[in-house]
Amino acid sequence: MSFRTSTATQLRQNLQDLQATQERMALNNARITSGSRIGSPGEDPNGTALILDFGNSIQANTQYLKQISSASAFLTSTEDAVNGAVQGVMRLQELAVSGNSASVPEVNAILQNLLALANTQSQGKYLFSGTQTGIAPFSATSAVPYSYSGNQQDINLGVSTDTLVATNLTGDEVFLGGKNLAPGASPSDLFTAVQTLADGFQNADGTKVKTATTNLDAVLANLNDMLAKLGGRQAGLQSLQTTLGNFNASLQSLQSAQESTDYPTAITEYSNDQTIQSATLSVMAKANKVNLFDYLG
Repeated sequence: MSFRTSTATQLRQNLQDLQATQERMALNNARITSGSRIGSPGEDPNGTALILDFGNSIQANTQYLKQISSASAFLTSTEDAVNGAVQGVMRLQELAVSGNSASVPEVNAILQNLLALANTQSQGKYLFSGTQTGIAPFSATSAVPYSYSGNQQDINLGVSTDTLVATNLTGDEVFLGGKNLAPGASPSDLFTAVQTLADGFQNADGTKVKTATTNLDAVLANLNDMLAKLGGRQAGLQSLQTTLGNFNASLQSLQSAQESTDYPTAITEYSNDQTIQSATLSVMAKANKVNLFDYLG
């Protein structure tokens, strides 16, 4: 009798072990099939929480990377426009040195091109109007060469949790020589300098041509300062873009480590459990035979 009782107890234990083995096999089979280490939050609450945290951080950084790309594109368009102005001013300097009154049509053509550059749009927005991107920053007037219609505010874009980057330059600081300056108030006023050069040629006024030549030097220096400012912002954005990109790659690797099936481990565990299952079934079969003979005896 004691033999039968011992055998029954062992069979119950074997059944429990077999059930546990089959559950592990089912779990590893699901991992191998789906590629996911965690099928439900209850399997690994801590791992699930980490995966969610990594995902939220990756999503936030991805949005910042999009903001950086947008800011960089706006700054690049601004750089292109300022570079165009630099080329125009350099040509005007050459004409001023030549002192040829026949250059008046070319000076006027360059002036119109500079106005077009100052009113450059990118994605339907005026680059140099401050935050009033729907308004053309410059228009011709009778009182002065050109007046500024934008404002002096920066367009700040969030590129990290605690970093704002100004993505624009205002038209007055680029083309009039400084923020909040009236047209003609600064020797760096591009439009006034060009108009003075055209008037000097038109009226054979050497004094005006000389003044314009001096002012064009100041204009060029200001434009180069603007390019340096833009270059510094671009460099900062590129550095931040690289940092965030690398950080996101690390987060994705960590998330994958938590989320994805470790195939070598899962396959090894599944194979081991198959062996354990076979051994358990064999033991149970032998025990059942012994139990039967005991009853027959």
